[in-house]
Amino acid sequence: MVFQHECQGGGIAYTDESFFKVRLFDLVSALARSLDMVSQTLAGHHTNVGFLTSSIAGCYGLSDAEYRNIVLAAMLHDIGAVSLYPAVDSLLFEDDTIKHSIAGSVIISSSKKLQDIPKLVEHHHTPWEELRELDSYYQLSNIINLADFIDVNTRRDRPVQDQIPDLISLCKKHKGTMFNPDYIEALREAESKPHFYPNLRAAHAQTTLNISSQFDEDVLDADGVLDFTGLFATVIDFRSRFTATHSQGVAVTSCVLGRWLGFNEIQQVLFQIAGRLHDIGKLAVPAALLEKNGRLTSEEFAIIQRHATYTEHILSDIPGLEIIRDWACQHHERLDGTGYPHGLSGDDISLGSRILQVADVFTAITEDRPYRKGMDFAQATKVLRQLGDSQKLDPVVVEVLIERYDEINELRCKGQMQALEHFSNYSEVLYSKYGIVVKDVS
Repeated sequence: MVFQHECQGGGIAYTDESFFKVRLFDLVSALARSLDMVSQTLAGHHTNVGFLTSSIAGCYGLSDAEYRNIVLAAMLHDIGAVSLYPAVDSLLFEDDTIKHSIAGSVIISSSKKLQDIPKLVEHHHTPWEELRELDSYYQLSNIINLADFIDVNTRRDRPVQDQIPDLISLCKKHKGTMFNPDYIEALREAESKPHFYPNLRAAHAQTTLNISSQFDEDVLDADGVLDFTGLFATVIDFRSRFTATHSQGVAVTSCVLGRWLGFNEIQQVLFQIAGRLHDIGKLAVPAALLEKNGRLTSEEFAIIQRHATYTEHILSDIPGLEIIRDWACQHHERLDGTGYPHGLSGDDISLGSRILQVADVFTAITEDRPYRKGMDFAQATKVLRQLGDSQKLDPVVVEVLIERYDEINELRCKGQMQALEHFSNYSEVLYSKYGIVVKDVS
């Protein structure tokens, strides 16, 4: 049995992989907006730097491939800072420009579709006087450096048009040393265009970037999207030791449950994607709350609950991920209507969402956390059955999990171990090659 009604997106049933297509740019854009949610200081930063970079690149006359790569790199340029510094509260990242640039390069290198991006991110703070001795392609990263400098030094409480001309003049004082003089001239030309300032706002900048034809040919199938979501999972899980590897556990569990409940192979991949993305909204939750070892106050719990809404907002802007958005953002809904963010109940909750709910609870109670061991079979099945009997979780899905408990738990453990191994490899590369220490999540 195949639940085709569960997998509708844009009027198309995902029963054939050829129907599932998502633009790489839309995924990068969503990840950029996610990074901007980490703190008020970061609000709009990655999108703004992406727009400024595209403006400079457009006036400088780069090739389509160079334009594509430099803009994507700009939109992800500080991904390493968010991973290294969970409580980001400054765009200066403790003045540590080298470490977070290298970390970002290492993280992005894990994505097959972004293989031309890591070196641009690694050198986005390298001064021009050093870059011009390197390969000409690496020199493009100085465009990001210039765009980043402009946005970091633009005060959010004043009109940007009153500031950027002065900032460009300041950049000219560093031409030939910090910045490529030709890039400064390209920025000055871009700034003189009539639509520059109206578009230099996070929402408008996103729309402006979105219409660029250079991104239209980068379209991913389900497996390609799954590969890319590894970046989302990395940023989500490595930000808090309490959620480390959790996303992959939910991804594996929901995929196996989907298979036993009749979903086809491509739909099972969609479950893996939804599992990896279901907690993306936690980037907007203060790290101190995610790491709190103790009971949350009602106010703190209300803040954490908002992550489901943030997940929905982030995924809503990715055409092609409609069903994944619903499954992911509804993982805390409950059949009796007591869940969040929308208080859905009964038939308003799809089978796919019910599977994510069971997978999330199962993973949370069986995985080891730094402050407690995961539940064993008897403990876990007791909790799950109680939630099923009380109509919190779907009792049918619960029973399928319990019937296949050994298989699902083994695969869940294996998936989470692979995720932990990925983190360990990432940490080892940063330490052995660059002397950068990443916090332990074991």
